[in-house]
Amino acid sequence: MRVYIATPINGRHDGRDFNEKLTFAKHRVGVLKQVLRDEPAFKGCEFVSTFDIHHGTMPSEAKAMGDCITLVLSSDAIYLDHGWLQSRGCNLEYRAAKIYGLEIYDHDKL
Repeated sequence: MRVYIATPINGRHDGRDFNEKLTFAKHRVGVLKQVLRDEPAFKGCEFVSTFDIHHGTMPSEAKAMGDCITLVLSSDAIYLDHGWLQSRGCNLEYRAAKIYGLEIYDHDKL
């Protein structure tokens, strides 16, 4: 099973500039990939995120979101990280997953 990790980047209102938020989000995804592998629901899963295609700086928001939706739709499930409700991008990813019937995991319901 392939699981897309949706984590806020700009949706975190914590006083950091965009590059700091980007660095934090990338680190957060790396940690989540390690932690989720130990969860029974995710044994043997492949995890993907925007950082699997956007390694350095992010393209425009529109291009990044298009790429993320493509990743969501090529996955079997989506994992919504803490703070996803405040993120426009995560909300789009959630809606795409819901429309196309993907399994949805919310961080606080595991």
